Amino acid sequence: MAFDLLRPAGTDTTAWPYRRRRAALEALFTEQDLSGPWALCPSTTDPGVTVECLFWSAIGMEGLIFEQLGPVRRIM
Repeated sequence: MAFDLLRPAGTDTTAWPYRRRRAALEALFTEQDLSGPWALCPSTTDPGVTVECLFWSAIGMEGLIFEQLGPVRRIM
């Protein structure tokens, strides 16, 4: 299950915002027509869907990943 795209074709995307990396990951699935055994991890901002995902551990999911969607605020 793919949930992020960090180094496509040797490009370091770790400094990209999550939304940009997610869009690139979705584009990769579309362009390459990826299907089983590949799976694109669901992405949501809906708290209800997130709660439902917590019950997926019964099928082997190990946890959830949270990404900040807006700019990172640093307090100095």
